[in-house]
Amino acid sequence: MNPNEINLLPLLFYFEECHEGDLLSFTQWLDKAIYMFHYLPADAFSATERQNVCHVLMELKGAVMDIHVAQQAKCVSHRP
Repeated sequence: MNPNEINLLPLLFYFEECHEGDLLSFTQWLDKAIYMFHYLPADAFSATERQNVCHVLMELKGAVMDIHVAQQAKCVSHRP
């Protein structure tokens, strides 16, 4: 998969519309989603499925945090 071929505009639109561009807000909702897995009935997902879903959400959170940190560093480096 070539990153130049992936259209991330819908994801960017989602961040802007639903989280007002606040990536930390999005990561907080991811944390809540992961936490809520603890309250699902034990037989709702297998242990492997639960682990895989949590892993995907944590990786997504990590990627968003990397973007946030890079944005913050960029803002700091452009200050006079």
